Amino acid sequence: MNIPGPHDWEEIHFKSSTIVDLHAHPSLQVSLFHRMLTSRFYPSGRAFDPFSFLTDYSKLQKGSVDVLLSVIYAPERGIVDECRPLSYLRYLMPRTWKKIYGRPYFEVTQELLDEIEKAVEKATDPATGKQVVRFAHSVRELDETLAMGEGRPIAFVHCIEGSHCIDGNLDNLQKLFDRGAAYMILAHFFENEVVNPCYPWPETIQKFGFFEGERNISLGLKPFGEQVVEKMVELGMLIDVSHCTPPARARIYDIVGTRAPIIASHVGAYDINPSPYNLKDWEMRKIADSGGLVGVIFMNYWLMPHETLRGLDFISRTLSYIVNTAGIEAVGIGTDFDGFTDPPDDLNDASQLPKLTQRLLAEGYSRESILKIWGGNALRVLREGWGKKI
Repeated sequence: MNIPGPHDWEEIHFKSSTIVDLHAHPSLQVSLFHRMLTSRFYPSGRAFDPFSFLTDYSKLQKGSVDVLLSVIYAPERGIVDECRPLSYLRYLMPRTWKKIYGRPYFEVTQELLDEIEKAVEKATDPATGKQVVRFAHSVRELDETLAMGEGRPIAFVHCIEGSHCIDGNLDNLQKLFDRGAAYMILAHFFENEVVNPCYPWPETIQKFGFFEGERNISLGLKPFGEQVVEKMVELGMLIDVSHCTPPARARIYDIVGTRAPIIASHVGAYDINPSPYNLKDWEMRKIADSGGLVGVIFMNYWLMPHETLRGLDFISRTLSYIVNTAGIEAVGIGTDFDGFTDPPDDLNDASQLPKLTQRLLAEGYSRESILKIWGGNALRVLREGWGKKI
């Protein structure tokens, strides 16, 4: 094993690695709060703050992120049903409320895609006018951006969270793929036309009768969901099983087999934290057999059985568990930053990512293994499984 020395972490992290975050939500900050990607006035802190911006350009640059899978999520109406005080946002944020609610999910999704694209177009260096972030709508565009060398823009890639976004219409799935969406997560917080979800809410927010709606996790993939899975395989749109119930995930593995890479972009390990949201060992192996990968989420609630504030230990432990279970080729990083999650206090935004490289070196990972974890595996899956090549 080629184990680097303790002082090699900067070369590995900032020069050799192509760092890919499989799952983050700058779009929510841009669309809900009208944030600019290049503003430096959105600090992050250790306390949970839904208004902090964890993936603005400054933090991504400091963390040396090269590729960010930018997730579009059209908020589901059930969120307001499970927390009625949120309905007052129609008076506090009337513009945003009108944009998000009262229209078909697909229309909302299209507008959110438009808004994050416009934000990226405006993301320029004020001194030089140079573009600092750029969307890659295909594998070719992604490779072109990565080939631009030192000082290149950060590549954003569209992804969709929740198949409610297609409003039960396969033509809408085609349209999202044509716009450059690399993957779609079939489930999210609530049942949709495609699939049933796991229970989504951390216990810490289940107070005063809010967010206590039940989910039947014995339910799985629906008949229309099987059509969606087949269509995604046909298109070359990666299937993400995060948030799906265990029976739904099992059915997806059976349908897809080894025909296309399957991903779980932001999850933990069931044998470390036995939540049905997390993957069991056999699932990790199924995903590995498909040529896919498992992205480790940066959220303590899903990573550890007894939540604490500091999470780097459990990020490292979960990575090691997946490597030992499914192999070094089957693991990546999906932070879920800016997804209204509460990240670990010791790794609380994109600028802090070098800490994980230091930790992996201390754990004895080889240079080659670290490069695979940070982005090598993710780039392989995108190049092999994302059908939009041009």
